[in-house]
Amino acid sequence: MIQKKDGFTLIELMVVITIIGILVSYGIPSYERYVVKSKRTAAQSALLKLAASEEKHNANYNQYTINISGSGTDGNSLGLGTAEFMQASDNYSYAITGVNGYTISATAKAGTSQVKDNYGINCTNISLNSLGQKVPLACWR
Repeated sequence: MIQKKDGFTLIELMVVITIIGILVSYGIPSYERYVVKSKRTAAQSALLKLAASEEKHNANYNQYTINISGSGTDGNSLGLGTAEFMQASDNYSYAITGVNGYTISATAKAGTSQVKDNYGINCTNISLNSLGQKVPLACWR
């Protein structure tokens, strides 16, 4: 009588482990790129929100401001110290420069995954100005 042996052979286990290793080696970097890109999209959204606030401030006070936080009612700040905006600031630091116009920039914070945002083009520093120009343009697509 022939006895049936249950289980897997060593070769079958090695083939399965090799296949899993190949899938993981492609999956993890792809996932990391997806996460970095989604955080960049959040930063772009924050830049657009800042630009809209700048235009509103200019319409109300006939001037642009470089102060993001503050009350927003004094004519010297945008008043964006809200929790929603600060949550977008976890991975980027934001700055506004300019006198007659503005340039709003988002720079990846050191120690975050965003400093690796250079897949083909360096997107660790993105900006938007009062003329609607987005730099670098490839990062905004």
